[in-house]
Amino acid sequence: MPDNMILSAPGEPYEHHIRLCIDTWNLLRDRLSPSLSRLFDVGSSTIGRSIEFAIFCHDIGKLSQPWQNYINKTDSERKFGPPHATLGAAFLLTSEDDTADDLNNASAIAILMHHTDSGLAQGNLERPAEDAINRGIVEYGTDNIRWVQGAEEALAQTYKYLVHSDGMLMPITGVTLTSLEKMAQQLRLWSRCPNELERHQHRLQALAIHQVLKVCDWRAASQRPSLETDEEGETVEKEKRDWQQSILRTYLDGGLLP
Repeated sequence: MPDNMILSAPGEPYEHHIRLCIDTWNLLRDRLSPSLSRLFDVGSSTIGRSIEFAIFCHDIGKLSQPWQNYINKTDSERKFGPPHATLGAAFLLTSEDDTADDLNNASAIAILMHHTDSGLAQGNLERPAEDAINRGIVEYGTDNIRWVQGAEEALAQTYKYLVHSDGMLMPITGVTLTSLEKMAQQLRLWSRCPNELERHQHRLQALAIHQVLKVCDWRAASQRPSLETDEEGETVEKEKRDWQQSILRTYLDGGLLP
């Protein structure tokens, strides 16, 4: 493997993981789009475009220099990696014209919590800008994110995997410290709106996309090379692998995945 390869996980190229995630959504689309269309009150083509763009965005934070430094460490050194979900959520919201749209906001929330299973975005929603500064993701004294060399090219390459990739793609440098702050403020307002019925609707919307994202992520991760540790530097115990596979098996046996 080339020394300058941009990775998604130990031994797995970034572009490979995103392509597998998109492939999984393509298998799920026809089964899940009708339910998601009703939940968001939009057409199936809008759902298709939004979900695949959320998948495209979910790991963009792995294109930061600190994250690439982290993933290239040895297993014993790789602990407590820098946050990456916040950069992906900010890219999604900064790219979209209608930032008040429920589908965009739910997708961004889903990205923020795609590495948690508690249904919460946790610190990703409360202090993303502070975390980016403290973890060295921001260039000192500037508003700029420290992207790895080749990040723009990797982004453009993975964008080609999308079915709906005919529009202009925002440069990765469009995500800044300021956009992280705006993202957090916008999503806090959306998720905590004063109308109780709308608030519960927003939670259902975010959780629905979160589950789609998790299945696509897990299906892709299950096809990685056999590893003793995962991207978080934690030992991958047999019980954890079996649990993830059991979730995927439910989808397979239920006919959602071929």
